[in-house]
This record gives sequence, structure tokens and C-alpha cells, in this order.
Amino acid sequence: MRLKLFLASLLAVSATTLHADSSDYEIVNVEKSDIGLNVSIAGTVTAFKTVQLTAQIPARVLGIYGREGDTFAEGSVLVQLDDSALLARREAAYAAREAAVAAIQNAQAQLQREYISPRSDSTAAAPGGMGMPAMMDEMFSSPMQGFMGMRDDDVQRYSDMISMRTGVAQAQTQLRQADANILEIEAKLRDTRSVAPFAGVVENVYVEVGDPVQPGQPLVDYSESGQYKVEADLPVHLVRGLKPGQKLPVILDNNSAPVDATVHRIYPAADLQRHTVRVEFTLPPGTSATSGQYAELKVPDTSSDIPAQLTIPSSAVVSKGGMALVFAVDPEGAARLRVVRLGEDSGKRVVVLSGVRENDEIVDNPPPGLRAGTQVKNTEPATEAAPAEAGTEPPSAEVSQTADQ
Repeated sequence: MRLKLFLASLLAVSATTLHADSSDYEIVNVEKSDIGLNVSIAGTVTAFKTVQLTAQIPARVLGIYGREGDTFAEGSVLVQLDDSALLARREAAYAAREAAVAAIQNAQAQLQREYISPRSDSTAAAPGGMGMPAMMDEMFSSPMQGFMGMRDDDVQRYSDMISMRTGVAQAQTQLRQADANILEIEAKLRDTRSVAPFAGVVENVYVEVGDPVQPGQPLVDYSESGQYKVEADLPVHLVRGLKPGQKLPVILDNNSAPVDATVHRIYPAADLQRHTVRVEFTLPPGTSATSGQYAELKVPDTSSDIPAQLTIPSSAVVSKGGMALVFAVDPEGAARLRVVRLGEDSGKRVVVLSGVRENDEIVDNPPPGLRAGTQVKNTEPATEAAPAEAGTEPPSAEVSQTADQ
């Protein structure tokens, strides 16, 4: 008799445990929905920005300040070319500029002298003692030449003024040419340094110290670090359903969970031979990826007509021993494990090919401690049991029925 009482109390505690907190479980129905068809497309991970720094002048490599994998801030010097010849040319250009400045000063002085003391009136330059020949020319020869039409002082003065002004303009032109030459040399001096255009990492180095290089020869491949994109060639009919800003699931080959990539750019023309369109997808910042890595894109095929299929939330699926399981709710409200065969996964919902039927109830987001037989749904309103009289024993039939349950 005491053994029966112990078993009855133990079964009552177990039943209470299985029925406890049934309202905490989220029960959803298996329903049909138009999940669509997703096509797997292979893509390649690349850096969001990639540049190849090339030589701009013929020179010799003087220094390499970074190797593959080294990171640099924006403006850091990566490769330095020999600039000794350009420095010598710059010194010569500075000397030419100083000569041009001196020529301007001389030309302006000559022009000022022409204003104050015109050369057309300067007959005193003629040779002779005491200036007598010049005086005679000024008193007799010059007036006579003017009277006879052989000399015009105004035209002579105008010609002398134009000559002086031309000398000033030529000197100023020489100064501008010297300044332009200096600017050209300064630009070439900047070309002797390969500078990082943005914060990033060195991917490839093509030269060594001492190598002679020619214009256009590759020096360094440099890419942005921390921001990646996926490039893929999609069939034309798949591109029609995409638009910039749309998010698609991407699976990388580093065994990571799918991430949402954003459509960044859709190229306007298709490849003439492959009949595919290049599409770029940006990965979220901080994604663990490497340039050249394989990626798999799930692209929806909006051109196909697929009937509605049975779907359940992806969070309701439990994997055990390589099998996909769900906790189905039986008519009594208890959880029962069922093996299901899954189809296309859209991220939030997954297609169920077998194992459940439409309108079946399952447990969504099952907790780790959930077991088969646990009461997850109340099917009857709770009734308060009548207290047993002291000294009485429950019938043996009731104990057997509880044990069976």
C-alpha cells in the first residue's frame, strides 16, 4: 500500500513537471506559402577598392616600404624611386627663374629710361670733343633731315617705346616659363613616390630595390582593408528581379553562417559571349573574408512559376544526428518528435517536403531542454482537484492509469 502511494505521488510530480509553463512555448502552424525558387550562383570575394600603382617616370627603385599583408594609413609612401636627376633639374629651373627676374628688372629700367630720356633725342652720343659734333647735328643735321622728310622723331620715339615694352614682356614670359618648368619638375618628383590613396593593405609587390622601371610598369597592388564585396556573373533573367539596395543571403567558404549582402552595382550590359551580367554585392562591415575567396549567392528566380509549398519557420528545426527534426504538438498538447525532409531555405522559412501536414502545430524556437512528451499546450481548462480525506487511499485502478500515462 505504501509503495502504491509513493508511485502515485511520483507520477503526480512528473505530470506536474511535464505540464508546467506550457504557455511559455511558441506554437505555430504548418502553412503553405509562395517561397519562390532560389538559384545558387558562384561568386568571388574582392576588396571594395583595389588599385594598381604603376611607375610614371623612368627611374630606379630606391626603396620599398611595404610587403604583402602590410597595412598602411592613407598618404603613406609605399615605393620610392630615385629622384636625384629631377632634383638637379629643379635647381637649374630655379636658376633660370632668378635670371628671368633679373631680366625683368633690367627691361623695366630700360623702359623707364626711355620715358625720361628718349633715345630719339640723344644725339649727344656722337663722338667728338666737347660735344661739338652732336651739337651741330642737333642744330642743323636733324632739322634738315626732318625738313627734307628723311627723319621723323615721333615715329622714332614710338619705335623705341615698343622695343622697350617688348623687352619687358619677353622677360616676364621667361619668368612664367621658368615657373611652369618648376611645376612640371615638382609633379615628376611627386611621381617618384607611390602613395597609399586610402587606408588598406598591400596585396602584391612586383619590383625590388634597385630595379629599373619604365612608365606604366606595375609596382604594387593595393586594396582597401575591412570592406569587401562579392562579384558574380548572373544570367540575364535573374538580373531582372534585382535592384540596388536589395539584400541576398551569401554563404562564404569559411564555414560561417550566411550573411546578408546588398546589391551595390548592376552592370548595364551583358557579356557578348557568356550572356551574363556582372553584379556587385557589398558584404556587411566586419565580415571575416579574404580577397579571392569563394562565395555562394542565393538569387531568387522571379521568372519561374512555382505553386505554394508547405513551409515552417527555420527556427523550428532541430538537428540531431544529422537528421532534421521538429516538435509537433499532438491532440493532447504534448510535444512529439518528427523527422522531416527539408527543401529550399529562404532564410526565415524553409520548405518541408515530408514529415508534417498543413495546419499541423509545431513548437517554434524550442528550448534546449525540451523533450518528447512535454506538455506544451493546454487542451483543457484547469480544474481544482478535491482534497482527499485523511486516512483514505487512492484506488489501485487510478494508480495504474497514472502509471500508464
